[in-house]
Amino acid sequence: MQFELLVAWSHLRSRRQDVGVSLIAVLSVLGITLGVQMLIIVLAVMQGFEGDLRDKILGFNAHVVVLSYEGNVPDAAAALKIVQDTPGVEAASPFVFSEVMMRSQFATAGAILKGIDPVTTPKVTDIVSSIKTGPTGAPGSLAEKQHILDTLHAPPMATAQDLTDAEQYPGILLGSELADQLKVYPGDKIYVINPLGGGVGAFGMPIAKTTTFRLAGIFYTGFYEYDTKWSYVTIPDAQAFAEIGNSVTAIEARVAEDRIYDAPTMGADIESRLGYPYYSKNWLTVNASLFSALKLEKYVMGLILAQIITVAAVGIVTNLIVMVITRAREIAILKAIGASDRMIRTIFMLEGSIVGVVGTVLGTVLGLLGCAFLDQYKFPLDTNVYYLDSLPVVVEWHNVLAVVVGSLLISFLATIYPAWRAARIDPVEGLRYE
Repeated sequence: MQFELLVAWSHLRSRRQDVGVSLIAVLSVLGITLGVQMLIIVLAVMQGFEGDLRDKILGFNAHVVVLSYEGNVPDAAAALKIVQDTPGVEAASPFVFSEVMMRSQFATAGAILKGIDPVTTPKVTDIVSSIKTGPTGAPGSLAEKQHILDTLHAPPMATAQDLTDAEQYPGILLGSELADQLKVYPGDKIYVINPLGGGVGAFGMPIAKTTTFRLAGIFYTGFYEYDTKWSYVTIPDAQAFAEIGNSVTAIEARVAEDRIYDAPTMGADIESRLGYPYYSKNWLTVNASLFSALKLEKYVMGLILAQIITVAAVGIVTNLIVMVITRAREIAILKAIGASDRMIRTIFMLEGSIVGVVGTVLGTVLGLLGCAFLDQYKFPLDTNVYYLDSLPVVVEWHNVLAVVVGSLLISFLATIYPAWRAARIDPVEGLRYE
């Protein structure tokens, strides 16, 4: 092998008469380097977006939700205890869910009203950490944010609230985009409307029911669907608005961090413990289409960028074929003095593989350095478009390994045909006109 490697390396060194061949080899190295670098960076960015999206979904949606085929859950306390006692469940909380209309002094919008328990809900979702504005402005600590949630049923008077408007109303939290749509600030009144909740009028037409709330705070999740639609009140206020007595809509549960992908199995375990009429949903099945689309997008983008490496591999083929033609006499001499076909094939395979290895190593190093640079200096993004202030970068080593192995494999496959052509050269034909 030392002889073959020595000959292969001598072929790759630049010579004045082989400038064209060397140029093709350099371009092949650059092509592979560029392809590997771009592939590593793009996959890291897409992995970052996927992870950020997953974290936002898991932060504001329970891992497992338990519902009833018969509608609302009448005996929430008993069902809640069974869910909490299920192995792997870290916390659980009941909630009330309603689709409503909201009206302020300036605008109207459709929204989702969720009744929560200020004590147990923060153990299941990240609602507390997302609160950005309260009655006295931006809360400075997590304790202040928790206080806003604890006083949600009867919020204190806001700093910007009109002194003549001091009547007490139950509090409500709105997403930042929803608050912008309604043009409201903490202390303003929000009118929550149930189009069918007011009974039937004189002519058999449904009458809307309107309940007044006081805006106690604004939250920001960075996820448009939540910030533009969701609102939170306490469970008693939601029950009174929906007129469902002491029932709740469902129970949400949070599982251990290392078992989030076991949510379907744990949901089935909860169902078996509760029995009929209860059933469960989990974050994986609810968001299956979204994550499937993200995975497909990552695969397609990887395949597209892998074509850069394939084009560079064509350069390797071209380089080796030209080298076989220009060095036919040298190959004939090597075979005449005893070099076997296997040795000739090995020489040209090594030449192409060296190009592939050099390009792959350079591309991997530059790709990882690029990821580190983007992660360190936080490439800014337009938050009105992406709801992220910087480009997320997450390097998954199995992705890097797949890129490296794929690049080396493509480079090796590109050497097979030229090496086969070189091994077929007949010494007699190669030296006939010398």
